[in-house]
Amino acid sequence: MNLGFAVPRVQHSPATSWPAYRSHVPDAHPTGPVSAHGAGAILVTVLSVGARQLQKLRSLPRRCSKTHRKALTDDVSQAIDEVGNTFEDALLHVARLPAWLSGQSQTPDASAEESRTRVVVLGTGWAAHAIAKIIDVSKVDVTVVSPRNYFIFTPMLAAASVGTVEYRSILEHIRSSNPTIEYCQGTCKSVDVEAKQISVQPMPEGSEQDFNLPYDVLVVAVGLRPSSLGVPGVDEHCLFLKNIDDARRLRKRVTLNFEAADLPGKSDEERRRLLTFAVVGGGPTGCEFCGELSDFVRNDLRRFYPKLAPLVRIILIHRGKTLLPDFGESLQQAAQEFLETQGIEVVLETTVDEVGKQQVLIADKNHGSDQKALPCGLVVWAAGQIGQDLVRDLHKAIPRQEELAASEARGNDSQLFVDAWLRVCGAPSGSILALGDCARPVGEVRFPNTAQVAAQQGAFVARLLNRQYDLAQPHPVLKEGSAFLPMAQFRGQTEAVPFRFLDLGRLAYLGQSQAVAELGVGETTMSQSKGLAAFVLWRSVYIVKQVSFRNRVLVLFDWIKSRIFGRDLTRI
Repeated sequence: MNLGFAVPRVQHSPATSWPAYRSHVPDAHPTGPVSAHGAGAILVTVLSVGARQLQKLRSLPRRCSKTHRKALTDDVSQAIDEVGNTFEDALLHVARLPAWLSGQSQTPDASAEESRTRVVVLGTGWAAHAIAKIIDVSKVDVTVVSPRNYFIFTPMLAAASVGTVEYRSILEHIRSSNPTIEYCQGTCKSVDVEAKQISVQPMPEGSEQDFNLPYDVLVVAVGLRPSSLGVPGVDEHCLFLKNIDDARRLRKRVTLNFEAADLPGKSDEERRRLLTFAVVGGGPTGCEFCGELSDFVRNDLRRFYPKLAPLVRIILIHRGKTLLPDFGESLQQAAQEFLETQGIEVVLETTVDEVGKQQVLIADKNHGSDQKALPCGLVVWAAGQIGQDLVRDLHKAIPRQEELAASEARGNDSQLFVDAWLRVCGAPSGSILALGDCARPVGEVRFPNTAQVAAQQGAFVARLLNRQYDLAQPHPVLKEGSAFLPMAQFRGQTEAVPFRFLDLGRLAYLGQSQAVAELGVGETTMSQSKGLAAFVLWRSVYIVKQVSFRNRVLVLFDWIKSRIFGRDLTRI
């Protein structure tokens, strides 16, 4: 079901005639990821759309009606199952309260200590954080290993990069997420698959000697890292937006360029170059950064640099035919139209051939020989990702991974191939699992590389471990004596159900209190919205999905503060 209205396609500006950034633009007409997987929200959403969908099914042909009805039934069934999972998780949180209040970890008795499964989790991203939140330390001895001791609410990195929110408002210390788990600050250098142990290099490097950490189950959730896609100069001259350090560097660089352009003696040509910001990649990261940067220039920098504001240019370069390829067609068109009404220049079907210190070489995708030089003061790269070195090493250590890479991914070893229960194919006895961006299901459609997928996978694995399923079995079954057995018999889950991604839609902010939103549950699309309504929904979801009450308060305060006092322009 599509409730959005169509918007006429806007032709992209040719690379040779980009207009200057306008300090005053007409008000745009109201135009019309992140994700939410709280069971209550899911259930309410499914039931509210369910009746509406069933009414529409009556008008469809009978065969088509049956197909849609089955999909809707599956979505409702999964949502109801999530409610039961959430109650189970809530009981664990209540049991954890004494440890949180006292500041002391829960120590199992000697017999329980011996029977606990030793689980090592690599990473502190969305998947690892979900495991830390849900894991039951009375059944699992869990240790998180990562050089970064905090979780980042990554969908708000673009906002942090211009000061709409502060960096620490979107962070949570991994120990705060669960005071009963163990954490080691270090980098996993290698995995001994047969001996079931990892080699850890403590952080900072050289402070301590490397040590080995044994495991029964290893969870690899190390994600991906930015990739230059083989374009010369990207690593040397581009800034990325993947972590907090990237956001901090971007924030400094933008204000530095304005200060440099304001120095006396600068030519107008040099000022225009310094104030030309090129963003490569038309996905959610690139579009949201353009929107946030436009807000920063329009609402804050223009007040302090009134002579420079007309010289600003924000250029979004994308090699595809449309922006936001995962969104519906009407939302793609609306996103492009609204960005352009703010003065952001959208250049589609264009590739970046080389990035220099002061310019970018671009070419029309359909006429690659016609290169054009674009002078610019800052290039933000949001166009590609590549696998971690650890994942490549695991491909070499597990022959089955290399076979699958050759047969299904043309030799690409950026991700680990996993089965329906997220176990790494070829690893002995189901001893290694992979989640999030670094995992790829075998023989199935790939999951999108989003926080929504990673968080659901982390919760799925945590429940497998809490319920004590035997991961060594081809089809995981409950171990003898599992405390979950009565509930599993009641719910018909004595055999572990495969992981199924429950898609809840996508949101993207585009600047000036405007956004696009596509909501649904599973295969059932509920609505598409644009403009102010989507912006309100965007902010509501982001507040609800903050990982703690502390973060909700801080983010809300930052929004109010930046609205009243403006963004902080100091460069520290």
